[in-house]
This record gives sequence, structure tokens and C-alpha cells, in this order.
Amino acid sequence: MTRLAALTRRELLAYFYAPVPYFILCLFVLLTGNFFYSGAVVHGSSTRASLEPGVVFHTLQFILLFLIPLLTMNSVADERSRNTIETLLTAPVTDAQVILSKWTGTFLFYLVMLVPTLVYVGILRQYGAEIGKPDLEPVLGAYAGCLLLGGFYISIGVFASSITENALLSAFLAFVILIGLLVLEIFRSTVADIGGVFGDALRGAVEYLPQTGHFNEFLTGKVALHDVLYFVLGTALFLFLAVRSLESRKWR
Repeated sequence: MTRLAALTRRELLAYFYAPVPYFILCLFVLLTGNFFYSGAVVHGSSTRASLEPGVVFHTLQFILLFLIPLLTMNSVADERSRNTIETLLTAPVTDAQVILSKWTGTFLFYLVMLVPTLVYVGILRQYGAEIGKPDLEPVLGAYAGCLLLGGFYISIGVFASSITENALLSAFLAFVILIGLLVLEIFRSTVADIGGVFGDALRGAVEYLPQTGHFNEFLTGKVALHDVLYFVLGTALFLFLAVRSLESRKWR
């Protein structure tokens, strides 16, 4: 545990000593702030619905779709390109500890990214009396969904970074995987008429695999076990694949 904590601290500090994470943080605040202003301030005077967490958080899942791959692209790929991964792997740490520290360090920085969004909630709770303050349950549900969604996205980014030495290629691969899960919803109507056991399995996969449906449930304040398990198991799967990718270097 001490080794994992030391590795995690190393990864987290690396984000604060590099310029790219600051750029991503500023871009994240700018984009979420713009959606908050346009949704809650510009249109908020005419509709109570604009005060719901969905104003910012519904779009946040798509913002992260682009920013998380950029945040994780150097997590393992940079170590490989600078040949520091070999030194790291010869230290008294396991491959699983290396991958988990990459994920944890990135997730902690992601929490820092979420902190400014608390200001939006505070503004609405303080000054939204005229058109109604946002309900607390959807807000808490939205943040729970953001934590799970972020952890899931980061695990995909770490996995993509573990299979290549090129950081930009890593970001592209992570983006393709995330988009691939997202666009499965487009095929719902296509597979609706397919019969048989195969058709049932295909429809079930197309309905379950896209992350948007699971995340949107949190925005209503409903925290269902199957939605939580989707993100937890998905995160565990991609972290496992990242560990296996790192272990495969020993056989090359």
C-alpha cells in the first residue's frame, strides 16, 4: 500500500508540473461555465427546468469524451517513449500497482477539475430563489454519476496509453473506444427487428453498453445498482486489460 501511495503521489504531482493538464483544466472550466451561463443565467429566468443539474452535467459527459483521452494519453505511453517504464517495472512494484497508480493519480486530478462546478451549484442554491432552487437529490446523483463516469473514461484512457508509445495515438484510440460505445445507440432501431436468441442478445448489448443511458439516470437523482455496476465493472475490465498489456512486455 505504501508503494502504491508513493506511485500515486508521483503521478498526481506530474500533472501539476506539466502544462497540458492546466490547459485541459482551463478548457474544462471554460466549457462547463459557458453551458452553465447559457442554461441557467440566460434561459433560467424563463424556466425552472434549466436549473436542474442536466444543464451542465448532461453536456459534461460529452466534454469529457474529448478531454479525458488528452489527460491520460501520457500516462503509460510517455513512460514507454522515454524508456522509463523499464526502470519502473524493475522496481519492487507489481504491474497492477503501476496501472492502478496511473488511474488513481489521474482520477485525483479529475476531482480537482470538478471542484469549480461546485460554484455553479452554490450560485443556484444561493440566488435561484426567484425561479426555484435546484433539488438536492439530482445534484448529488449527478456528482455520483460524474465520479463513476470519470473513473470509467480514465480506465479506458489508461488502457489505450498502455498499448502504444505514441501519446497522440493513445488519445485517438481512447476517443475511438468511447465514441464506439456511444454510437451503439444509433443501432437500436436497426437490431430491433432481428429475431431469435442472437437478436435478443444483440439488442441487450446495444441497449446496455452505451454509457449515456446509465449516466443520464444519475441526473434524475436515481442511483440504481445496475448503473453503478456498469461503471464499476467497466472500469475494472479496462484496468485489467491495461495490466495485461503491461505484462505482455515481459514476453517480447
